[in-house]
Amino acid sequence: MSGKIKNLPEPIFLSAPKTANLCGVSRNTLCSWIRDGKLSSYSTAGGKYLIRPTDLMRFMMENQMFIPPGLAELVKEDEQYDPPGAPKTADKEPGILIVEDDPDMRMIMNRSLSKLNLPIEEAGNGFEALHKLTVNPLIALVILDMIMPGQGGAETFEVIRKNYPSVPVIIVTGRPLYEVEATFAKNKPDFILSKPFDAKHLNDVCNTFLNNLGF
Repeated sequence: MSGKIKNLPEPIFLSAPKTANLCGVSRNTLCSWIRDGKLSSYSTAGGKYLIRPTDLMRFMMENQMFIPPGLAELVKEDEQYDPPGAPKTADKEPGILIVEDDPDMRMIMNRSLSKLNLPIEEAGNGFEALHKLTVNPLIALVILDMIMPGQGGAETFEVIRKNYPSVPVIIVTGRPLYEVEATFAKNKPDFILSKPFDAKHLNDVCNTFLNNLGF
């Protein structure tokens, strides 16, 4: 009996200072979230707050906060401990991420790529794209527009290539090809797709990369 108990996985806890740092807020703000019942926590005998990574992930997703890749890794470890009745973080399927600030263009690309029969996620800017990649580490392909408000395609590409080097990135742009190639002189994307393009061309390009990945 003692051997079985010893082998049970144990939950992972984050301290209040660590959690506040991950959220980019002060400890006072974090404590107010806990006192108001917005963020689930546990208390030590000494009155210190401890937070499960799964609870923090859920809270950050509900409030559309950026989720650091390190937290996603902790959630995977924490989910090994699953007491009865504990909610689970939603599973994600592999798919395609469209990053485009124009909603009409996103809709056109989504409809076109739906023929590939893979899940499709959308992001309206680079910041949201990185959030999607963190939440769903099984995204197989990224289609990234160059010109977007806030964090543009070039900056977003650099972060994706650094944190997710195995994920192919297709750059979509209306700028002259030589200008775009100069922008990515040191770190090249997997493919550059010039606007305007037709649905078949987009599907063919995506299908080539997905076939190489085994889809």
